[in-house]
Amino acid sequence: MTNAQHLDAFNAFAGFDTRYVPLHHYYIQALNSLWTHLTLDQPLPPSQVVHTLPRGGDAGAAPAITLANLPPIQDAGSVDPAALIDFDGAVLHIPE
Repeated sequence: MTNAQHLDAFNAFAGFDTRYVPLHHYYIQALNSLWTHLTLDQPLPPSQVVHTLPRGGDAGAAPAITLANLPPIQDAGSVDPAALIDFDGAVLHIPE
């Protein structure tokens, strides 16, 4: 996830609010994906970089976050190939 960090509580502070999106949103998506994998035998999404959109605005007064800031984790049929995380031999490739 781009524009995310592990301390979502900091996102309420000036400067963090304009630059970061909540990582917890993706934690819930990942758990839901795992649940459907385990209970309904659905495939897990491929490893990928999810490009989020920071809220911007003024520090301490960022606009409200919307789903436009938080694109979903994509399944295998809809993920952009340029966003896939993969191995090339023994080298891990993580796209920008």
